[in-house]
Amino acid sequence: MHIFYQPEDNVFELEEEEARHSSKVLRLGSGDMIYVTNGRGLLQTCRLNVQGRRVGYEVVESQLIEPRAFSVSIAVAPTRKAERNEWMVEKMTEIGVERIDFITTEHTNPETLNRVVNLGRLNRIAASAMKQSQQFYKPIITVNNKYESFIKNASSDIKLIAYVPDQNRVDHVFTRIKKGTGTTLLIGPEGDFSEREVALAIENGFTTVSLGPTRLRTETAAVAACHAINLAQIL
Repeated sequence: MHIFYQPEDNVFELEEEEARHSSKVLRLGSGDMIYVTNGRGLLQTCRLNVQGRRVGYEVVESQLIEPRAFSVSIAVAPTRKAERNEWMVEKMTEIGVERIDFITTEHTNPETLNRVVNLGRLNRIAASAMKQSQQFYKPIITVNNKYESFIKNASSDIKLIAYVPDQNRVDHVFTRIKKGTGTTLLIGPEGDFSEREVALAIENGFTTVSLGPTRLRTETAAVAACHAINLAQIL
């Protein structure tokens, strides 16, 4: 059955975009069965009741899907192009991520921040990616996090920063993961973290890690890190 997203627990009607997709694209009608999730683990089996443009539903069965035994949080400086940030959110959601926090660093251009990070649009992309990948938890997404306050308040079991000083050997992120724990990993901007920012992260319990021998774009680094953490947890 098809999965739809309704974040409000006490509303038994699909939102406009979801309703249009169900009736115009999927050609579903009254009596057809669908799944509905609130993005917080609730999965409902529902029977449609279509009245014109309004698509309501009756809940037939409900179940709560348990969250994963581990968590992945990626804190990343936004790229200078909105479509790259959106691609990054989509792919990390498909792979599996509990939080995506956009952070502002010394090399982040504040003038372009609102143009390239649209929280409403990012949440819609994450919801779509969640449904497409058949998951029932939508990642929490935050924006405009000041770097210094963010790292001081990070509370994961494992705290990592993707940074490799010149000519220094740093362990790959894959080797630093412990199963069944929460991990927060910092990804820098296109100009990378400043030395002061790296030192501040280390002072607050972060460990430097590598994402491999090649230099990656910010959005590629975030997706690669997300995949590596997930892989280390399930292997």
